[in-house]
Amino acid sequence: MKNCSGNILDDFLKDIYSGGAARSTLDAYRKDIAYFAKWYMDMSSKEPHPWDITSIDLREYQGYMQNIQGLKPATVNRRMAALEKYIRWAHEKGYVGRLPVFPKIVREQKTPPKALERVEQNRLLREAERRGKTRDIALIRLMMSCGLRVSEAVSIRLVDLDIGERHGTVAILGKGNKYREVPVPPEARKAIREWMAERTKRYPDSDWLFPNRNGGHITARNAEQVIKNIGKFAGLDIHPHVLRHTAATNMLRTGADLVTVAQVLGHANLNTTAIYTKPDRKTMMEALEKGEI
Repeated sequence: MKNCSGNILDDFLKDIYSGGAARSTLDAYRKDIAYFAKWYMDMSSKEPHPWDITSIDLREYQGYMQNIQGLKPATVNRRMAALEKYIRWAHEKGYVGRLPVFPKIVREQKTPPKALERVEQNRLLREAERRGKTRDIALIRLMMSCGLRVSEAVSIRLVDLDIGERHGTVAILGKGNKYREVPVPPEARKAIREWMAERTKRYPDSDWLFPNRNGGHITARNAEQVIKNIGKFAGLDIHPHVLRHTAATNMLRTGADLVTVAQVLGHANLNTTAIYTKPDRKTMMEALEKGEI
């Protein structure tokens, strides 16, 4: 094992900086390792040299952060990851003879993706109507009713649509070039028909449902900005994927099964769709309040 000379932590930070890490990353590593150093000195009254750190120290520190400090799993895992990277680097450089056993990461229960409640959906749609742009209403309705990704919505061609008063489908080429047909429910069909009547006059030669002035279609970035702006007027901080999450949540809450929702969303794996079945904090609180004696 190497003899220690100079400041090992500074050497570590210089190494990862030369490897392409940003200054902010260096600052984060320094802070996270400093948290451990303080705990170690409080516990042992000596400097935490990397060759002195044992498996037991690492387990106790992780437990301290969880049980005494009450830190969230993401914070605990980040600090432990910084410490592990430092110790592994010291091992590669010869400062540490034998690597300690690093504790397993703290598992965090996944929460369902953010979806709009009914009252929030109504606020968003009301604000879209107030802004008076039929294109924006059609875009929001299509994404929130059909659960489309923003990239899928903006790249719809007229030939992909089959929209009537009593029926409607849109053909989508999704992730991995996977083709699917998604039904379009009544309110979304109505919004699309109103927009198509207008777009025919404004963009008679375009093949796209949502054209731009250059002959192509609006970009995902354009659509994202539209949704964010209307969301702000409605008092909501949202992005396009929230509308997709909302569609999935609405389907499940009204009795749709996982296979159906997965087919609509274009998920290849049911486990991806199953995240929407997890209750949010409000639902769990309501359940606990109803069950409380």
